[in-house]
Amino acid sequence: MTVEATYPDLKGRTALVTGGADGIGRATVIALARQSARIGFIDIAADAGRALETELRATGADVAFACADLRDIEAALAAVDVLEARLGPAAILVNNAGHDERHAFAAVTPEYWDDRFAVNLRPMMFLAQKLAPGMAALGGGAIVNLSSTSWMKRSADLIAYTTAKSAVIGFTRSLARELGKDRIRVNCVTPGWVMTPRQRAERLTPERWAEAQEQQAIKGAIEPEDIAAMILFLASNASRMCTGQNFIVDAGSV
Repeated sequence: MTVEATYPDLKGRTALVTGGADGIGRATVIALARQSARIGFIDIAADAGRALETELRATGADVAFACADLRDIEAALAAVDVLEARLGPAAILVNNAGHDERHAFAAVTPEYWDDRFAVNLRPMMFLAQKLAPGMAALGGGAIVNLSSTSWMKRSADLIAYTTAKSAVIGFTRSLARELGKDRIRVNCVTPGWVMTPRQRAERLTPERWAEAQEQQAIKGAIEPEDIAAMILFLASNASRMCTGQNFIVDAGSV
């Protein structure tokens, strides 16, 4: 069971989370709400996003949802404008959105390759570019990018995904150097195999579970809340001198 720390400095700060309607993103939105942050989140899943927004507002959380396909950068930036108009300038950006769709190496086309990067990497750049000036004006901020241990494990049938997710590490390190002068911290969280509802429904088999447990130093399921806990730390000033780093949450499997 994840024990959630309290970060008083998050109270009242505006955070934007991509892919916030389910999985790790949903857990992050909920965790930020419990810290009394103001949360805007973007997702292509309109029904799930609106349902989470309604659920959290019923608890008194200051939360707003915007539906957008992050592959459309213009639409994504417009969604940011809507959320900031409602919640105020963002001090925190969580670049969580991604999709680990399986694909055969021989079947990858240039169009498919570009689409996987448009889902898993490109939005990080342009959302950071959009929000960095506002963070600087606030006196600083935090950007947290999500990678994946799949590229470290040399996973098959995922070459476009693993390439994009490995690039997140380089992007994080360079962006941290770019924005450090404005006291904007940029870090990466790299999850292992997280038991999101989608993973449980589509990927979990007795054989794969046994393999994962053999690889993990700490046995048991890695939950979305475990990843959200690391994201909270990096969003908070508790990590004020951490930047350009990659924090792996995988129960010791790599």
